Amino acid sequence: YVDREASSLPSQLQEATLTRSRVKTIPLFGNDGAIVPGVTFVKLDCEGAEIDILLSPNAREYKSWRDVTHLVFEWSFTKEKRVDVFHRAQKNLQDAGFHVFYDGQGSW
Repeated sequence: YVDREASSLPSQLQEATLTRSRVKTIPLFGNDGAIVPGVTFVKLDCEGAEIDILLSPNAREYKSWRDVTHLVFEWSFTKEKRVDVFHRAQKNLQDAGFHVFYDGQGSW
């Protein structure tokens, strides 16, 4: 869960039962990011944040990925149903130099 102004979460009922905890985060890209020189394999498992990451301007830049040659992630069509959005993320990765392969399950 990420606090966003346009989000309907949490509901008033959820708000009454939630305990908020501060969590230190770091960006994926950039000098202080999780992708550091020498990292060649990345498995993104961000509970839906993959969509925002892969659609970001940084995702389409070769230099953002540094030494990464292999990237694995799930795309949840229950969180983002629009196939064109998936194709935009795919294009970003291709622009960054990745060869994109995917295997779908279910009916989209």
